[in-house]
Amino acid sequence: MKAGRLENVTQTISKILQGYDIRLRPNFGGDPLHVGMDLTIASFDAISEVNMDYTITMYLNQYWRDERLAFNAFGPYYDDDADDDGVNDVLTLSGDFAEKIWVPDTFFANDKNSFLHDVTERNKLVRLGGDGSVTYGMRFTTTLACMMDLHYYPLDSQNCTVEIESYGYTVSDVVMYWKPTPVRGVEDAKLPQFTIIGYETNDRKERLATGVYQRLSLSFKLQRNIGYFVFQTYLPSILIVMLSWVSFWINHEATSARVALGKADKSETCSATEDIIELQDVRMSPIPSLRKGNYNSTLGSLGADSLDLAKFPPSFRIARNYGTTSNRSNLRYRGQRGQKPRVLHALKKGATAIKATIPKIKDVNIIDKYSRMVFPVSFLAFNLGYWLFYILE
Repeated sequence: MKAGRLENVTQTISKILQGYDIRLRPNFGGDPLHVGMDLTIASFDAISEVNMDYTITMYLNQYWRDERLAFNAFGPYYDDDADDDGVNDVLTLSGDFAEKIWVPDTFFANDKNSFLHDVTERNKLVRLGGDGSVTYGMRFTTTLACMMDLHYYPLDSQNCTVEIESYGYTVSDVVMYWKPTPVRGVEDAKLPQFTIIGYETNDRKERLATGVYQRLSLSFKLQRNIGYFVFQTYLPSILIVMLSWVSFWINHEATSARVALGKADKSETCSATEDIIELQDVRMSPIPSLRKGNYNSTLGSLGADSLDLAKFPPSFRIARNYGTTSNRSNLRYRGQRGQKPRVLHALKKGATAIKATIPKIKDVNIIDKYSRMVFPVSFLAFNLGYWLFYILE
């Protein structure tokens, strides 16, 4: 750049700042100032169901026109265009220049925590056009609130929004609007737990205690990836039920086999219970509406029902063994009327009411025979209803 042109730019910047009042918005006292917005998504960093928020890194660009900043920096030094009015001139300045001019008091209505990146310098951009147009950009990371409905977890989809608004200027002073291409970078953003299936932008007027404000909203449609839960929760639950079904095919007198299988059922059930609690950590959330007992989810329904079903075979074994033991006791004391131990007599007398309600089981194997069919049919019926209901919903 020629020395004369460089000197002229320096003088131009100094000149436009003379008498500039940073406290007054452009076109103060006149029509509302229109501020354009666009976002570029750098990355989705985290989503927390427990805290009901998500973290995102983005570039935010704002556009407006401030006639007080109009200039003609290069015109006099063009050899072939001495009459240039400077409309097409553009100056890219350091981010610190934003502290010397008026900028919108933009904030995120659902923001929890944010920080501006400052490596190696503060990530801010100011670009001035000769006609007074201003481009103000920045790169930052923000954690935004996202109220999630987890009734269908992990078959759920969520809508997480970015809410942009002017903090102090009502619609009579500042009107924000989305640029023709409002959002970029969504297609390249990746999340381990979710797939971004779409987004939507809209704007509306928000009526608050201090006035009516223009609010811009960007909504992300997120679909949870179920692959992890299939291998970590669904398949183990199904296998536990199948393992417990095997006990119905074991002879009721094979005590060792029944005990070993019972221990395996118990071990796998406890392990699955711990996995489900760990996966469904929203149950331990400090938010009362998400605590156990108040907030049931799809995963909780399947896990609870599968584990309850896995507990049925031990109950059937108890009933079957009761019938076998009762028959053996009758055989043992047959022909010895009046000589039964007093303890047994007292126990039988005290349990008369209970025994009266228990039907006489002549063939203890009948429980196994019916259970071999009822057990898998019940589980298949439950799964059919489960998947149809939640998928259709």
